[in-house]
Amino acid sequence: MRIIRRLALAIAYVTCLPMVPPTIAQSEESLQGLAKYLPLVGLLLGAWLVTLDLLLGCLHARHMLCCALLTIAWLILTNGLHFDGLMDTADGIFSHQSRERMLEIMQDPRVGNFGVLAGVTVLLLKFVALTSLPIPDQLFALMFVPAWSRWAETFAISTFPYIKPQGKGKIWHDSTKHPQDILLSGLVPSILVATACALGFWQAALMSLLTAVSGVLAAFWLSNKLGGQTGDTYGSVVEFSEACGLVCSALVLPMSGLG
Repeated sequence: MRIIRRLALAIAYVTCLPMVPPTIAQSEESLQGLAKYLPLVGLLLGAWLVTLDLLLGCLHARHMLCCALLTIAWLILTNGLHFDGLMDTADGIFSHQSRERMLEIMQDPRVGNFGVLAGVTVLLLKFVALTSLPIPDQLFALMFVPAWSRWAETFAISTFPYIKPQGKGKIWHDSTKHPQDILLSGLVPSILVATACALGFWQAALMSLLTAVSGVLAAFWLSNKLGGQTGDTYGSVVEFSEACGLVCSALVLPMSGLG
């Protein structure tokens, strides 16, 4: 029961679903140790997207319209939390200022040119990549890409220092165990991927690998630029790995003969 309650808290914090009262979901005490549940939240997000995809299929929606609605639903379900972090991070990283100035820019609630460009680019890449995947591969992408992008987020949270003196991201970092939580958080997605491969669906493994590697590389790159991580960069890791996982899958699957 405790695991279910903690998972509900994680869902309430990183999605738009009111699983628990807002006062509980936003309290510092309740946020401790939730990072290891993020890949499970990703799997649930993927299940909701797959369900929506199947419903649209029953309505005989055209493939391009279906992909557009899925991209929008993906953003709405996550409450724009990671997307906001991506835009804030882009404004800071691409300002070509000192690290201290980058962090100041990232704290500005207003979105600048680089943030808008990054946001539009990621949404466009997700949409086009989904349209490029055939229906069976698209279902695997919707299920596994959100899970492994959040595993990459857990990796970023536990591996790199948190460089701001305070913030909710610091609570996540300080209460995450390295490397135990990285291994634990990837257990359920790994079992599901192994099951899919046993059934002959090797696309699941390839998509998962591409997404996870993209997220890990993004985490290292951001940490090198800033000297560590912030709550905004956690969101950037998720958005970057989702977009790269989808795009790389759309590029590699046909060449591998699995698509």
